[in-house]
Amino acid sequence: RTSNKIKKIIYSVTSLGWRHSNRHWQNYELTYLILAGFATPLVLSVHTIVSFDFAVAILPGWHTTIFPPYFVAGAVFSGFAMVQNVLIFIRKIFNYEHIITMDTLERMNKIILLTGMIVGYAYSMEFFIAWYSGVQPEVFAFMNRAFGDYFWAYWIMFSCNVFIPQLFWFKKVRRSIPFMFVIAVLVNVGMWFERFVITVTSLSRDYLPSSWAYFKPTLTDASLLIGSFGLFFTLVLLFTKSLPVISIAEVKAVVDGSQPKHGDH
Repeated sequence: RTSNKIKKIIYSVTSLGWRHSNRHWQNYELTYLILAGFATPLVLSVHTIVSFDFAVAILPGWHTTIFPPYFVAGAVFSGFAMVQNVLIFIRKIFNYEHIITMDTLERMNKIILLTGMIVGYAYSMEFFIAWYSGVQPEVFAFMNRAFGDYFWAYWIMFSCNVFIPQLFWFKKVRRSIPFMFVIAVLVNVGMWFERFVITVTSLSRDYLPSSWAYFKPTLTDASLLIGSFGLFFTLVLLFTKSLPVISIAEVKAVVDGSQPKHGDH
């Protein structure tokens, strides 16, 4: 508690009458649940609309209706992997093993495994849809992805996003910090290559053979990629330095000692 009168006034105004009472906590948790319910369809709609940017194009490899669920599953997949990487560092540096428990990390690994299988199913269905459509440019686009000039990018993507997460079927791997960290890194590598495969392979082989070319990244491309990593890690470090890493309101009811035990008076 502060003894400064000015700070007391500021805290009173910004807290909006919060008194830490049981009723206030109930209202807070109910509002939190309602907002979470609104946020879930927002996630679905955002990634669906982004996928429509590709799906409405007539370019072979983009013009497909599987993109909306494909992009949503991929977003959850890569998002959990990235959060996993950050959590492992935060857990170790700030000694949060009692809050970010091994059970928490294992549940995240199970979600990565599930969404990885969904993404793998989407990869397979793309080939089936192209074959079933009977449109030769579509068939060529997907065969070119797997066996053309960019076959190396496609199989890096497929291996990192489909094959490697299958290691999470084993409990020892799911509960091993080194294994889960490496797998999460490879998942993010695979998802980066997914964007590369979707964008580059279709643009390099469109309907006009005269515009066919092999993409070679320039120094500017490499600088933008490295700079994006630098910006991300800078923002993460600034966040951990200036704001609470763990929300007390979210963990107050689940940490050890927060609940009364039998025999307590």
